[in-house]
Amino acid sequence: MTLSTITNGKIKFLLLSAVMFLNVACAVELNKGMGKAAPLTQAYSWFNGDREQQVWLNPQLVAEFNPDPQGEKMVKSANPAARIVHAKRSQPGIRFWQIDNNGGAAVRSLKAAHPAGNYSPVMHEGASSGGRMRALPGNIIVYLDPAWDEPAIHNWLTTHNLKVVKKLEIGPNIFVIKTGPGLEALDTANALYRSGEVKAAMPDWWQEVTTR
Repeated sequence: MTLSTITNGKIKFLLLSAVMFLNVACAVELNKGMGKAAPLTQAYSWFNGDREQQVWLNPQLVAEFNPDPQGEKMVKSANPAARIVHAKRSQPGIRFWQIDNNGGAAVRSLKAAHPAGNYSPVMHEGASSGGRMRALPGNIIVYLDPAWDEPAIHNWLTTHNLKVVKKLEIGPNIFVIKTGPGLEALDTANALYRSGEVKAAMPDWWQEVTTR
């Protein structure tokens, strides 16, 4: 079975269901300490099914998932002026840092100093820091060929040295695949999609949910 044999409506439903099923997203309204919305210049692509989308890097924010005291120590060591940006509402499992230097470089240095930490650059759905935020806690969602049997799936995973976190019961051969946090997840998803070997591949995004 090929992607063309599945209706566009069904594919969109499956993709939306996967994102809604997996995202642990709470309402985040960061306080005024973050500053006014500013234009962003560095864009990254990702694929929502066969539709290419863009997000923009916020160079002054880093997201820390499952934060601990050691993580705070490492951030302060790498960036003495870094400060926690508090949320108006409690949101377990994530902490935001405002830093003075480039967020992408900060994430790389933090990973080197604290490999057990889960750090991600913060992206926005638009070329402004006022846009809805996204971050990459790790792992990707992959849609394999629905016609593949278990041996074919196992062979593909082994060939690419990939590990399944869980199988999603929202359609045939849809899996959460393990990756590290940050750009590793984005790059892995993009590489798999562009390889032509999968029907779809996307990061398991954390997304900001805003209240009305």
